[in-house]
Amino acid sequence: MENEPNMTPSNTNPQIARRGIYLSIVTYVIISTAKLLVGYSFDSDAVFADGLNNFTDSFASIALLVGMILSQRPADQNHRYGHYKIETITTLIMSFVIFYIGITVTIDSTTALINQAYAAPTPINAVVGLSSGVIMSGVYWYNNRLGKKLNSPSLKASAKDNLSDALTSFATALSVVLSRTGILWLDGAMAIVVGLIIIKSGYDIFKESAFSLSDGFPQEDLDNYRKIVRMVPGVRAISDIRCRNYGANVYIDITILVDPEISVQAGHAITEKVESALQQTEDVTAIDVHVEPYQEN
Repeated sequence: MENEPNMTPSNTNPQIARRGIYLSIVTYVIISTAKLLVGYSFDSDAVFADGLNNFTDSFASIALLVGMILSQRPADQNHRYGHYKIETITTLIMSFVIFYIGITVTIDSTTALINQAYAAPTPINAVVGLSSGVIMSGVYWYNNRLGKKLNSPSLKASAKDNLSDALTSFATALSVVLSRTGILWLDGAMAIVVGLIIIKSGYDIFKESAFSLSDGFPQEDLDNYRKIVRMVPGVRAISDIRCRNYGANVYIDITILVDPEISVQAGHAITEKVESALQQTEDVTAIDVHVEPYQEN
């Protein structure tokens, strides 16, 4: 016996989810402009590198926004479960952009440090770095909170990038202050650290996106679904359970074992109870329940 997949609306409100991306875009444009101008005009490699990082982040955020919009297209004949994976694909593309920028910043900064091409940065660089760090911390808090609430891959990726930007901004401000004490090479060294942090951020986003696109699924969540189904009256055992992510949505394919003596109608009633129980779990969108007779070992 096989029950048709039960499709429930996504828990993600696309209009609310986009607010975080809009906030990131506007913030990055303002901060990157300030850092690039100040870093270039007042001789700070670290601030300029951080500004370049933020500048590319603005384009990455735009890509995430486009992916988020496209992912909300309705299901069609070729995409029976919708276009939600487009959102995850854009986060994967974003990781490549971040990788590229991180490698470029690291190589350029290392070359400048080896050639001793550095000068004492002015205090305004520290002010810009500290201010942007505070602002990006606020953006991170907002996107991280919203991303967890909506289980949005785009917002989670954006929040990780926001956090790395906040930390690098604080570190950049500190390096500028210390460079003023006479350690001129520290500004260039911090630019290298910024590049490495950017690379790490890109790797984290790539790892999570690739895991989702390859149909990987957290074991902890899988075990939780098993526990819920086992508590449903009439379910004797679970033969198999498979889950996958479609953007912020979860699809569950499960095979339950029931008493072989009950009627088809009674078996169908149990599947409805299983669906009802799983629907209480956040982000579950599609449920496909298969029923087989339970056999004593």
